[in-house]
Amino acid sequence: MVAGLRAPCPVLKRRQSSVIPACSGTEIMQDRRDTGKMKTTVMGSYPKIPAGPGPSVRSAIQRFEKGLLTPSQLFETYSQVIDRVLELANDTQLDRTTDGQIRWYDLFDPIVRDLDNVHSAGLIRLFDNNFYVRHPVITGRLQYQGGTLAAWCREAVSRSQVPIKVALPGLFTFLDLQEDTSYGDTDALIADLIDVMRLTVRHLVGTGVVEVQWDEPSLVRSSSWSRTQVRQAYEALIDPDLEIEQSIALYWGESSPWLDTLSQLPFSRISCDAVSDPHVLDVLATDKLDIAVGLGVIDARNVRMETPEHLARLLQPILRRQGHERTWIHPSCGLEFLPPDRAEQKVRLLRDTKFLINA
Repeated sequence: MVAGLRAPCPVLKRRQSSVIPACSGTEIMQDRRDTGKMKTTVMGSYPKIPAGPGPSVRSAIQRFEKGLLTPSQLFETYSQVIDRVLELANDTQLDRTTDGQIRWYDLFDPIVRDLDNVHSAGLIRLFDNNFYVRHPVITGRLQYQGGTLAAWCREAVSRSQVPIKVALPGLFTFLDLQEDTSYGDTDALIADLIDVMRLTVRHLVGTGVVEVQWDEPSLVRSSSWSRTQVRQAYEALIDPDLEIEQSIALYWGESSPWLDTLSQLPFSRISCDAVSDPHVLDVLATDKLDIAVGLGVIDARNVRMETPEHLARLLQPILRRQGHERTWIHPSCGLEFLPPDRAEQKVRLLRDTKFLINA
């Protein structure tokens, strides 16, 4: 066992025999997908303002804070915007989608809501983006209470015709951006974080969610974490007996150096940002991985539009090496950095590219 990581709590090793099985409706949607063809998904967030006429979460929150909307009206606004995101996912025939994280303040929001002794504090810049998040502050030993994320996921599944996944902060992204005022012991903090994140996934079983995507931009941003630490942590976190796939997403940096390590872990897919790291395309055109790959070939931080023809040419060597059925394409990261009309166009580009390649 390396420094910065200790053996997981024995509770983590028990089989979860009491878990509720996934709903049959979701299984039917999964079975509809043609497993012999390339697939499409989005990464997580979506703009909270509309591309055209329609409800805006931002303006609704402002009106709510001024006393111009009731809690019920604000809740309904969230639901209407989520419906628009899910309608777009269905219209563009995505193979998986999130709910756009419309109810979320930021990536950490549902985790902070579901844990005791951690709260959201001051804004910090999210790496090199002109975008800020509230960083988690740990004030005592982490305890899982749950409720919020599972409720939001059930709502999304009930409204969606496309299988739903949820994108959560990965272990090391959470660790790098949190502020610890309690533990003072990295080993103890990592062990408890693994435990509560594992409980988070367990309590999504039965909601209809088909995948948890662990977002790990920290790992490709000159992270100080060793490959051994990362491997041991995710081996402790992922329970292969749960009926939810777990994938990992690397973006805003060089993902190719991590492929060997992460492909040996029980993830269902590794998603890479090919915009920040074009070299990953060469690697994946040469080295076949043991798991599915996701390629962020559509720039989610630039309004410039790619073309289906260009993306198809870019993807052909990878498709030949990895196989169509084990290749997914998606934006390079969440779409909330784009104007809403351009975000919608980028989602439609996924559909056009998939149709061109799978034809």
